[in-house]
Amino acid sequence: MKYVLALMLGVVLSGCTANDWVDAAGGIMQAKDSHEKESRNKRIKAANKAAGY
Repeated sequence: MKYVLALMLGVVLSGCTANDWVDAAGGIMQAKDSHEKESRNKRIKAANKAAGY
């Protein structure tokens, strides 16, 4: 219960609205997806290079 209260207090004091938090979460998810795609492409290229393609 302490953690929920602390989180709520932090949100209220930060002045961020729910929309700001949703936008931030969306940005984080896009960055994560982009990073995963980039690292997957690097692994595929390395595997193809090792296989002689």
